[in-house]
Amino acid sequence: MQLRHIITVFCILPLAVIADTSSWQGQLQDGSHISIDSDTNKVSRTAGGETTPLWDGVHKLDNGAVIIVRDGVVVKDRVIIDAQREQERDRLNAACMQLVKKVCGMHNECDSSPACDPARQLFAMERTELSSSWSGVILESSTQCLEALGNETFFQACDRRSSGHETPCEKLHDKVCGSDNQCASREACNAASQLISMEQQDMHSVPGGFTYASAQCRDALVDDSDYFSACE
Repeated sequence: MQLRHIITVFCILPLAVIADTSSWQGQLQDGSHISIDSDTNKVSRTAGGETTPLWDGVHKLDNGAVIIVRDGVVVKDRVIIDAQREQERDRLNAACMQLVKKVCGMHNECDSSPACDPARQLFAMERTELSSSWSGVILESSTQCLEALGNETFFQACDRRSSGHETPCEKLHDKVCGSDNQCASREACNAASQLISMEQQDMHSVPGGFTYASAQCRDALVDDSDYFSACE
């Protein structure tokens, strides 16, 4: 199998810390702009020339970051910021690991997939190149893996999940929605469902398996407020 070589340039905007002295400005994936007041953490959304409070729920920014809004106020935590920075580094430095996780599965659930062995071969090549190259050099194997990550025809994402490996968002979903989904009508259950969807979408691109959404869910699991309280 031969992959066409390309060079992919990533432009990743730096993450602004919400607690900065000035208002934080960002953009949602729908193109609308948000502003977070540095004193109150209240968040507003501007679209079509109209500014309104951002509705409660889970929102994904254009750079992949995830925020939760409760009562018009954005929830933040240092672990989320750290996870975002770690994920950005991982995406740049471990393209072939991303590919292996994507096609073979987080726990090798899709080991028999035709694309799994080629992905592992590229990963082995990348490890070899990394050990013998100067820092900052664009690796041929990494370039091929970046191309393969966008090839959904052959390098399809693994859609199987192994039992006994619950992610932070799966644990949160079970907590607030109930083991039998008996609390599905709760607003918190809808938020947990959105987070689990975001976590699954991003999981294959993070070598450690810990995404922006994972950080939010881990924080919510120990939240003492009533919003993410256990289903009763």
